[in-house]
Amino acid sequence: MLMLLTGCAHTPSIPPALSPTVRLWQPDTAPRGVILGLHSFGDFSAAFDLTGQALARAGYVVQSYDQAGFGDRGLHGHWAGETRLVDEACQQIHQLADHYQQPVFLLGESLGGAVAMLAARQCPQQVAGLILAAPAVREGIRFRYGWNLLIGSAAAVWPSYPLTVERDPQDPTLAPDSALRLAEDPRVMRQVRMDTYWGLIKLADSASDMAAQLRQPTLLLYGGKDESVPRAGIDHLRQHLAEHLSWHYYPQGPHLLLQSRQWQDVTDDIRQWLADQSR
Repeated sequence: MLMLLTGCAHTPSIPPALSPTVRLWQPDTAPRGVILGLHSFGDFSAAFDLTGQALARAGYVVQSYDQAGFGDRGLHGHWAGETRLVDEACQQIHQLADHYQQPVFLLGESLGGAVAMLAARQCPQQVAGLILAAPAVREGIRFRYGWNLLIGSAAAVWPSYPLTVERDPQDPTLAPDSALRLAEDPRVMRQVRMDTYWGLIKLADSASDMAAQLRQPTLLLYGGKDESVPRAGIDHLRQHLAEHLSWHYYPQGPHLLLQSRQWQDVTDDIRQWLADQSR
């Protein structure tokens, strides 16, 4: 599904496999910048319906797509693999940068934040900066390697074991439309295979372990009510990125900040940071 804020006919080339899942929000003037949105685990491109429209009104092109293994590009619950996720992100970065003739900002939520970090290392020349909303990182969490042993062993013994994901259609921490979509849209994951969960853990470890190599300007966003990404991982990430980091903390914010009831405040902070990068 291709969603346009305006009727602009000039859109970047999109690989056929991704094309049906791409959402694109465009301003009605020359873009101030270009943003690639990378959604969280179990979600799909609609994760940016709120933020994408708001940033387009502020003058930015925003594109998102269903990452491999999710949404309309599901793999029957199987994990696509870190290499494929990062390679596809870099492919989109290259195409957007070539089309708009400027580097691209990466906006990643949770899993998407980890993919954004890995993509920024793999194709750094075309990445203008990172906007990481509760990125999936694990450095410094208690019993990290003990959990790895437990989850990795479970994935090896019973890879198809289903983990159920409960989603409340009236979640008070989320914007009403987002809560309903996450709870009822069939493209959102309801069950997760154990080996797929293990793939997520390993990807988060990869992002954590290479964080100190990143050199792009970064905006890091985190909520005090996050029950998915431990604060310890975020604090270690802040230390690694300190020289080029801006930080916003939302005491009442949940894990999915871009889809929370505070999404407008979060988007305002993103917009201000983007404006600062052009000065």
